[in-house]
Amino acid sequence: MSNAEAFALDDDTGPSLSSLAYEKLLGLMLSGELPGGTPLQERRLAQRLGVSRTPMREALTRLESKGLVERKLSRYLIVRQLSMREFIEVLNVRKLLESEAAGLAAPRVPLTEIAAARKLITDLQSATEVTVAMDWEADEAIHSLIARHSGNAILAETARELRQRTHMFETRRVPNRLHDSCAEHLALLQALEERNPQRARQLIEGHLENVKRHTIDKLTSA
Repeated sequence: MSNAEAFALDDDTGPSLSSLAYEKLLGLMLSGELPGGTPLQERRLAQRLGVSRTPMREALTRLESKGLVERKLSRYLIVRQLSMREFIEVLNVRKLLESEAAGLAAPRVPLTEIAAARKLITDLQSATEVTVAMDWEADEAIHSLIARHSGNAILAETARELRQRTHMFETRRVPNRLHDSCAEHLALLQALEERNPQRARQLIEGHLENVKRHTIDKLTSA
């Protein structure tokens, strides 16, 4: 390793290290490895992820600013647990944003990207065992595809952050609705392929409403 490379690795203020720590932490939270309520100890997390404490502190601060972790008793951070009310409120906002995104994206999404997203869904349907990571990858592919091609960067980023929050809630607390979700996603991709903005809006609104109803039904009947 060169002196320059060694210095880069030891540079606690480097944005690349804090970004890496952020993405790794977020991945652990989305996968359920760090579920809601988990205490986040800076030193242990830094050791686990192979970074020093300064970039880890910066990553935790960023997660806190996005509402994904919270401080307890003004002392320590934990992974934030989304309440049922917050979950529903976030889904309602997602319906508004992603409906608009679907309408804007319908004439723009490249057919090759639609085909790639469709393959993710059909692979998920045929898998003998589906993991949380596989489910999230397919779901994220569809929704990010639409947001990305909406032509509105702020809408896309806001929608992405809201998806992360609802996913963290669903991963831990709601039984999977894989079959229905796959069918809804495939119908949505068909509407995009047909360049039908109105149909795309209706389908994504219906999909998110179904997620909300399913969640409410499962948790209130438990």
